[in-house]
Amino acid sequence: MSEDPLHYSAAPQSPQRLIPVLQVPREELRRGVRDTLFVLHQERLWRSKSADREGCLAQIAFWEAVLGWIQEQYGDSVNFVGRAR
Repeated sequence: MSEDPLHYSAAPQSPQRLIPVLQVPREELRRGVRDTLFVLHQERLWRSKSADREGCLAQIAFWEAVLGWIQEQYGDSVNFVGRAR
C-alpha cells in the first residue's frame, strides 16, 4: 500500500504581519464625540420639518452608541485596531 508523501517546505516562515493600532486619549475622544453630538442635535432642531431629519436622527443614534461605548472603556486611552493585510 503506498501513501502520498508529505511535502514539507524547508523555507523559513514569513514573519507575521503587524496589525495597525491607533491609540487615542479616551477623554479627548469622548469630548470630540460629545461635541459632534451637540452639532447634530443643533442640525436636528434646525431641520425639524425637513426630509433630512431622518438621516440626522440616524447619525445621532450612531454617535450616541459610540459615546456610550467610549464611556464604558477603562484606562486613559482607547485602541482602534485595523485589519491585518
